Amino acid sequence: MKVKKAKRFKKPILLLPSAGVIFAGLMLIVSPAMAMFTFKTVGTIEGILMMLLYTVVGIMEISTSRSIAGTQVGEWPGLMRALVLAAVLHTILLYLTAGTIFDLNLIALALDALAIVLLLIFRKAFMPSKKEVEASLKRFGRTTIKIVNKCPKCGGIVDIDWMLCPDCGTHLPQVCAKCGTEIKEGERSCCKCGTVIEISPSMIKMVETLQRNAETEAAPETRSAHYARLGDGLLKAGRPDEAVEAYRTAIGYTHFDRKRTNFMVKMAVVLANKGRADEADKLLDEAMSIDPSDVAGAQKVKESLKAGPVCPA
Repeated sequence: MKVKKAKRFKKPILLLPSAGVIFAGLMLIVSPAMAMFTFKTVGTIEGILMMLLYTVVGIMEISTSRSIAGTQVGEWPGLMRALVLAAVLHTILLYLTAGTIFDLNLIALALDALAIVLLLIFRKAFMPSKKEVEASLKRFGRTTIKIVNKCPKCGGIVDIDWMLCPDCGTHLPQVCAKCGTEIKEGERSCCKCGTVIEISPSMIKMVETLQRNAETEAAPETRSAHYARLGDGLLKAGRPDEAVEAYRTAIGYTHFDRKRTNFMVKMAVVLANKGRADEADKLLDEAMSIDPSDVAGAQKVKESLKAGPVCPA
């Protein structure tokens, strides 16, 4: 049996101010109530606003405890703002309280000051390492940026991350983010500078979500719609063969001829763009035989196939 190792903190000394800000935050929440009774401001607008302000800042200060103890990267500016604001409010409380509450707020102010000093000393611990920065820059350098905001074939609006148009299956122009060289369909790296072309993480996550939705048990028509959306998503991600299979599955689930022919036309366009014109032509003929009124526009696509390739060279 594997034993989990205890969590190691980057700077164990920061555990002291981490505990201190919890005490200081609690004092911010409790002390205003004592001050209100002392100066008989209970129920006044000033008293209520004071309670709200100190409670919010107190909760904020307590929440900094975890970030300080764990030296969370990128949190340093926010921690400093919260601690300085808390210190100011503790200073104000020294003028509004007396006795034990005064002494406790003096201790809380000292703890805030200690936390601020230690955060200034160990500021670099809250910054990303050189290796993390280099990894991030490398990821940014491997992205691909599109040069179009609409499909060059059908004119449909497309997103910057899409590889293929979901309306007509046309390959969308791409350029290398590093040198600006055009990336041709099927290339996995820039032919000029060698930059690797990768699908964006958001696109991968979108396809994974659509895949899960499609595979979830549901009514036939619902699953048909889910597979159709998966087909569109796979086209956007540049995976036309899988998109065709998704449309084929969507056809199998639906009982409505017009939905079936619509998916068949989409399949035909993708197949034509892949150079499989004969298969596309058969699909279009079948679509027109199922729905003679041709709501899906199979005849129009068939004529465009005769005139030339669907996807421009």
